[in-house]
Amino acid sequence: MKTTVLLLFLLMPYLASTTISHAQWRPSGGLLDVAVTPKCSATGGKVALATQDGVYLCPSREAQINAQVADASHFYLVHAYGHLAIHNTSDKLADCWAAHTLAAAPRGPHFVRQWIKHWRAYGTTNPTFGTPEQRIANVRGCCACGV
Repeated sequence: MKTTVLLLFLLMPYLASTTISHAQWRPSGGLLDVAVTPKCSATGGKVALATQDGVYLCPSREAQINAQVADASHFYLVHAYGHLAIHNTSDKLADCWAAHTLAAAPRGPHFVRQWIKHWRAYGTTNPTFGTPEQRIANVRGCCACGV
């Protein structure tokens, strides 16, 4: 009995840290009803793409991004949900919604930081976001979470 109690006592910090490390934003409210379909051919090379039918998710792209920078793909998924939450196709606004939402989520700032590392290393300049640093500045401003 003493051995079991001692073992549990010694494992508690590990179990708590494991549970906390996997904590992340989850859909709530009306977003709970959004269908998520794993279908890489529908995402156009993105981790996730929001459509009228729900969110298409590409698990292999998610894994590729997380291999580049751990946990970075989560921001892209939250971004896709952002389009549905704000009923808008603006990527800048979806970024802002994702950053603001993650700021209040369990370990949310961690996921924003990881996305920043990924976008800084792998992001490209495009007409929607501007340079990688301009997109990062937009996300940081919307997050207001010290990242």
